[in-house]
Amino acid sequence: MLNYFKNPIVLISMILIGILIIWLIDTTPSHPVVEEAEQHIGVSYQEGGAFPEQGFDSSGFIQYVFNEVYDFLLPRTLDQQIEQGNEISRNELEEGDVVFFSKNGEGVSHSAIYIDKDRLIHPTVSGGVEVTPFEESSYWSSNFIEARRITEPPDIAEDNDLVAGAQKYLGVPYVFGGETPEGFDCSGLLQYVFKEVSDIYLPRTTDQQWEAGESVEMEDIQPGDVLFFSDTYRDGISHNGLYIGGGQFIHASRTQEVTTSYISADYWQEKFTGIKRFQHLKISESDPLVREAARYIGEIPYERGGANRKGFDTTGFIQFVFQEAKDIRLSHSAEKQWKTGERVDKENLKPGDLVFFKADYLNPAIYAGADQVIHVTPDDGVTVTHMEASNYWEPKYYGARRIQS
Repeated sequence: MLNYFKNPIVLISMILIGILIIWLIDTTPSHPVVEEAEQHIGVSYQEGGAFPEQGFDSSGFIQYVFNEVYDFLLPRTLDQQIEQGNEISRNELEEGDVVFFSKNGEGVSHSAIYIDKDRLIHPTVSGGVEVTPFEESSYWSSNFIEARRITEPPDIAEDNDLVAGAQKYLGVPYVFGGETPEGFDCSGLLQYVFKEVSDIYLPRTTDQQWEAGESVEMEDIQPGDVLFFSDTYRDGISHNGLYIGGGQFIHASRTQEVTTSYISADYWQEKFTGIKRFQHLKISESDPLVREAARYIGEIPYERGGANRKGFDTTGFIQFVFQEAKDIRLSHSAEKQWKTGERVDKENLKPGDLVFFKADYLNPAIYAGADQVIHVTPDDGVTVTHMEASNYWEPKYYGARRIQS
């Protein structure tokens, strides 16, 4: 071995190889998350900031960097970010991992991106986005609580039929009053998706949908539930979206299109009103009258005097359904239909009962359960109405009859 070092050419070659190895180690490309994060060194600290031009807080910095690198959006809050990806032990840290800290042991208070050589890059109140030591810093070392390796977007429930159905319309433009894939407003999107995917007929407006749903607590939220918000473009319930998991919801945004957002965003937190579930509105087919009436929803138009599959008027529809489902012959007159069978109190309604509304004339409908009726209107033909949520039909309730075979 000593003979090699006596040869100057060999000695120089070994020195050069050593230098090359050291250079290669030092110039190995950084993790893309680190490379992106380093571009923002010097950006000021800003509570609530999530963009370079406005400054960053720690969770806003993490959200921005990961979106730039991976093109997916992480939640906005530290409490939700710490649930993403896979937990990594302290001695397994690699470049690009996200490190979380607690102040005085009370929850998550800060996050940072790990760089090699025991360093962190993160926005601090005193220095903005900067590189600091980790283990060598008594402050950061003692306040460490957890590290996560995040390489995939937050899980969403793509196996949920409603979620998959709504995702098909991502990017569809927002149109006020829109209720087709040519353009949606928020409640129009939900009405369309629930009907298309689950045969659940929601009322048309956000406030009516709110009234028709069953309340759900945030801790019990499931994909397919609907989030409601107030005082967005008008007072009161004014916006909603479908929860898809991962702290996100799909909605038709007035300022964008059909898109996804995080519940944790400051704007939505401020406007959040509650959660509703609509599975109870699925029309049961256990009653033969309801089953027969439901066959024609959205299929048969209004036709004055109509009493067959080419077209129905309000009483002709009732006449036809009773004949087909139970072989019961009813008059075409609403007044005579009202006098048939026995009177039923509203609180005792059962699917298959006849419900009557009074405007200029009596308008009969078949009760389908869960405060829904199937009936005919001039604008929609055979349709479903939630009679308690409808501003038009609810005050016009007249009474109900039960007609036995």
